Amino acid sequence: MRTKLLMAIACLLSVCIGFSACVKGNDEQNVEVNISTYVTDFGIDTINGTYYKFSIDQLNHIIFNEDSLPVGSEDLLESIAIKTFSASGYITSGLLDSIVVVGNKADLTPSINKPGNTFKIISNDGSRWQEYSLQINVHKQDPDVISWVNLTDVPEEFKAAQSIDQKVLKKGNDLLVMLSNNLLMKADVSNPNSYVWQTLTMQGLPDDALLHSALCYNDTCYMITVSGDVYNSVEADTWQKNDVLSGDVKTLLAAFSGKLTAIREVDGENLFCFTTATDAPWTDGEQVDADFPTEKVNSYVYVSSAGVERAILTGMPLSESDRVTPWMTVDGDDWGAMSTSTDYYCPALNDPTVILYDGFFYILGSGLDVMYESIGGLVWGKTVGKFTLPQEVSGHDSYALKTDESGFIWLLVIGNSGEDTQIWRGRLNKFNT
Repeated sequence: MRTKLLMAIACLLSVCIGFSACVKGNDEQNVEVNISTYVTDFGIDTINGTYYKFSIDQLNHIIFNEDSLPVGSEDLLESIAIKTFSASGYITSGLLDSIVVVGNKADLTPSINKPGNTFKIISNDGSRWQEYSLQINVHKQDPDVISWVNLTDVPEEFKAAQSIDQKVLKKGNDLLVMLSNNLLMKADVSNPNSYVWQTLTMQGLPDDALLHSALCYNDTCYMITVSGDVYNSVEADTWQKNDVLSGDVKTLLAAFSGKLTAIREVDGENLFCFTTATDAPWTDGEQVDADFPTEKVNSYVYVSSAGVERAILTGMPLSESDRVTPWMTVDGDDWGAMSTSTDYYCPALNDPTVILYDGFFYILGSGLDVMYESIGGLVWGKTVGKFTLPQEVSGHDSYALKTDESGFIWLLVIGNSGEDTQIWRGRLNKFNT
């Protein structure tokens, strides 16, 4: 009786082995796979000390890595060990169906960014087989390097323009580029692969208008004058004086989602202030710290990981200062200096600009030959190697900098000694994929 039971179980197992198993492919749909010719695991030696996981596409019979190998891995793949390779049958490769030995090195370069090396899984009884292809994805560009493009489609009258003051703003989908000769260039940059520049003339601005003070708040552009007046414009081409906000305004600070912040002089004292609308007067706040910058102010408003709106700001350092000290705020009323007693500070720069990009703060100044970076805004160091500016802009003093929602950095460079005005567009390679 026991012998008959064992024979029945054996027969049942042999029948099961002959059937296909149902597993899930990468698209989560059910895929019929024969369990006698089925790859279960694959892996190669580490690349520069990092292990890259491989997945199995059972529907198309492709072995691949979801996280691409870094640039320069091609040479390592010329002779690299296959560390793990598991299947339900024999694993062979080549025209002669040579047995694959785990731990041996192989040339896997035919599989770079396309199905290349093939492996045959032969069932243990030799009655069936299935071929799998290997594809090793490798970055074609270093993902942490910025690629810069000098935009040659800029109108000729703009290229020839010289300017002593300039600003780049982002308003909705439009990039606004302003020069001190009242030249305005505008383009919808929501589609970075297709946009057209419009060249306009800004009208209504007085001679003492400060372009570098311009901010966009609530779909309206604002700008101040040396005399302390405020001008505003919806489209940035036609400007008018705002009588409600004008008078003793020293500088515009930052545009939050719910208010525009500034500094104005009241009874001989500089006070922080804010407005919520074009026709709403300033609401005065605390007195401005004596060390707070009020010249050539540049701010960057962002939302923190906790969902809180914050701003970081830089401006011309005091004449006796040896460093650029950024200031931060969560509401625009109470600003704190990001000062450090260590040697890891940002040295004094002329006309400094601060941006937040890919989780790091960056400060750039006139001369355009060096940038400083920081994770939290307190400890700073020079950017090296990957995050650099195009060599062609080094030595230029007049510039403006802006980022957009597509991960682009827009750099306006004013030519020296009759050189062309240039617009550069840069983006980390990893944002291009």
